[in-house]
Order: sequence, then structure tokens, then C-alpha cells
Amino acid sequence: MMQYKTEQVVLKEKFIGHDAKNLVLLDSTLNKYAASGWTLCTMTTTVAGGTGLGGGDRTVFTLIFQKD
Repeated sequence: MMQYKTEQVVLKEKFIGHDAKNLVLLDSTLNKYAASGWTLCTMTTTVAGGTGLGGGDRTVFTLIFQKD
């Protein structure tokens, strides 16, 4: 029987500076599940504009993993 897990990773882009879309968190999440035998079967992204002073955009990755 197939099993599924869903995980969301939010990457924040600073309004000022070069720390935009730091992919380390996304990489570590993907590697964590892969090491446990999970396979990424679907990934979607949504970009939301930041609010408030100095708020940058946020990219939300929704990851769906599967394994037997």
C-alpha cells in the first residue's frame, strides 16, 4: 500500500539584500525524506507578497512524497 506525506517549506526573500530564496532549507527537507526512502512525487509553488516594512516575497513549496 502506498503511503503519502505532505510538507510545506516557506522561503522568505528579503526586501533589501542578497539572501533571496535561500534553498538550503528546501534541499535539507528533500534530502531528509529521500534518506528515509520517500520519493518526491509532486511539488507546487506559490509566491506571496510580503507585508509590512522590509517584508519581501515568500515562496511556499508544497511537497508530496510517496513510498511503498
